[in-house]
Amino acid sequence: MALAAAGCAGIILAEYDVAHIQAWGMPAAMVLLLLALLLRRPWMALAGACMAFAVLHIENLGQTYHHPLRLALLEHGKALPATIEGSLTPDHSVAWPGRERAMCAVTRVTFDGGAGWPMEARVRLSLPDGKAFPGAGIYRLSGLLRLPGGRDAPGTFDPADHALRTGITAEMRVGEMAALPGRGAVLTCALLDAAEACRQWISEQLSLDLENDPRIAGVIRAMALGVVDEAQDDIEIAFRDSGTLHVFAVSGLHVALLGLIAWQVLKVFGLRGGPALVVMLVIVFAYAFVTGWRASAARAAMMVAVVFCGPSTDRDSSVQNNLGLAALLLLGWDTHQLFMPGFQLSFGVLWAIAALSGAFMSPLSHWMNLDPLLPVEFATRWQLAALGFRRWLLGNLCVSAAAWLGSLPFILMHFQAVTPVALIANCVLVPLSIAALAVTCTSILAALLHLTGAQIAINNVNWLLAKMMIASAAWFASLPGANFHLQPQAEPRPASMITWRVLPVPDGGAANHLHIGEEHWLLDTGPAEKFRPLLHPYLRHQGVNRIRGIVLSHNDAAHIGAVEEVSALFGGPELFCSHREPGPYDSAHTLIRRIEETQRLKRLRNGDVLPLGPEGSLACLHPSAESRSMRGDDRAMVVMAKLHHFRLLWASDAGWLTENALVDSGDDLRCDVLLVSGHATDASGTDGFLQKASPRLIIRGSEPARRDGPPPLDQLSEWCARHSVPLWHAADNGSIAIDITPEGLRARGDAQPRELQLAPASY
Repeated sequence: MALAAAGCAGIILAEYDVAHIQAWGMPAAMVLLLLALLLRRPWMALAGACMAFAVLHIENLGQTYHHPLRLALLEHGKALPATIEGSLTPDHSVAWPGRERAMCAVTRVTFDGGAGWPMEARVRLSLPDGKAFPGAGIYRLSGLLRLPGGRDAPGTFDPADHALRTGITAEMRVGEMAALPGRGAVLTCALLDAAEACRQWISEQLSLDLENDPRIAGVIRAMALGVVDEAQDDIEIAFRDSGTLHVFAVSGLHVALLGLIAWQVLKVFGLRGGPALVVMLVIVFAYAFVTGWRASAARAAMMVAVVFCGPSTDRDSSVQNNLGLAALLLLGWDTHQLFMPGFQLSFGVLWAIAALSGAFMSPLSHWMNLDPLLPVEFATRWQLAALGFRRWLLGNLCVSAAAWLGSLPFILMHFQAVTPVALIANCVLVPLSIAALAVTCTSILAALLHLTGAQIAINNVNWLLAKMMIASAAWFASLPGANFHLQPQAEPRPASMITWRVLPVPDGGAANHLHIGEEHWLLDTGPAEKFRPLLHPYLRHQGVNRIRGIVLSHNDAAHIGAVEEVSALFGGPELFCSHREPGPYDSAHTLIRRIEETQRLKRLRNGDVLPLGPEGSLACLHPSAESRSMRGDDRAMVVMAKLHHFRLLWASDAGWLTENALVDSGDDLRCDVLLVSGHATDASGTDGFLQKASPRLIIRGSEPARRDGPPPLDQLSEWCARHSVPLWHAADNGSIAIDITPEGLRARGDAQPRELQLAPASY
């Protein structure tokens, strides 16, 4: 454990460019380790381990972060047409609609108009539409080569950092591909395809007779195979908010439990010692491989191997030694693992259980043992049963408390969440997950033996267990004080500061967060499919536990699709919409009509003002009673936000009709910042409207979704170019934050180091 801690220190020093030892570090580390062995000086061993892992991490950083291909793309700052040559392997981890994924071990890169550039790199590919993976081989691929995209907003998943940590230097959207002489990675492709086929077969077997309940079937597949995307968002959120997400998806817990189950089954069949160990390890590593060789599964497989191999070599097996050895092996294989939340949580939790659970049990020893004056032989069955229950309950509580404390610093660091309810939720859900995994193994065994009737019965037992787990997780998550979020403050936030943040929602959607005083507001929520990857983690990162109100621009799923999820999780905020919603021809199944059945909507007319306290207000400017268009975008609400001495005009999907109506209305449209999304069919950004609004900054939250016909003329960009007004696109800048104080306004992009400051204007 001490050597592993020293190795972690070396990796951190190299990560933050503190260690400049690449040239001489490894020889020095070898000398120190040899001297430590000969002279028996522990400090030399620690110094040698620190230095060795620092050099190793510097090498790993150079393979991705400092790779020549990445540096070339960073220099150009955009995607470049290029041709690459290399060996292909399938990528079954993520599927894009209509496009299959693959990985390429590149040997040569040629940018358009340039010479060939021999190099080694890993590039993730998006194959042409409808093109299946062509099989193992060497290929020449042409398309747009770009860097992996960055995070959309604070708190959301960072695909660029994750790609670099996993060895992926760039991405390519392939346009053309041609085979070259060579066999390529035939064995690797065969193994990956076999694992995918096995995964699909297991998924089918676990879903047998559960076709009428895809919700529960998705949960069973998620727990068995890690297919989390098949489970619905509300289920995953329930497990996360109850602090039991580790039992919902494939984690180290599942792999370790599988190892224990396999070990016990092998003992029943009389297989012991070395042969049993070999069979059990084959099962564990095969399971980790079939589940996609996720980092969590690989870590757990390594840990199981270390724990079970110790006694077979006549070595004392202590948790600290096991953890240290497993960490050394995993970090030696990939130093980037140290920065993965799963690695930190796995080792933090296991270390806390080893170090703290015994200390927690010690004061409770009198509850976990019989009366010392009562011999066991004279104890009644009732006394023995009560003792067994107390030991089970107190043991689970102590282990759960230790695990919770071990995970707390990492959960706060990565997810800004605190889940006190996990202390008791784990006592219920972990035993249920053990039972579910045992039933899953039995179902697969029945499928292998072609016992279809037994398999159906077993799957229904699994259905019942999954149902119980979902209900338990939802109940624990709903308890008062079950979970809450804290906002990390890099610097003190002035009490008078107001922050408006535009989130990048694709395909004509919109989501805006307004933090004013102690209250949080949303202006649109984005679509339902963007709630889990974008809006929810962003709000969690901001420490939002309750939302005061949501302004719904119009009955468009891309704008308000996530309102039901937000309402359920953030304290039932007040909902405001236009008096023209829903439209007379809107279906009964549209979102606003659905919301009306369960919640009260407050409707705003042009001229209505929504007070936000002494610092600001929202005034509705459109639609008016005279608006007659039946199109949804023409009914979109336009709001003037007056925040301190600044004006932000939220024009949503306003198009030609809306902009002309605003110009003719006589309202004062002057603003400092204009926020637009864009009409789906009409041209927007008309000269008359922009002239009357006279914005000093225009922010486009999303490009309008064009489904039919050619896109209308982009008048907005032309007007900004003529009048030297900055036009920022959230798609390029990531989320855009607007910080407003009485003294000034500051706009900044998260993805690019871009900033604009405005002084108050006289209106």
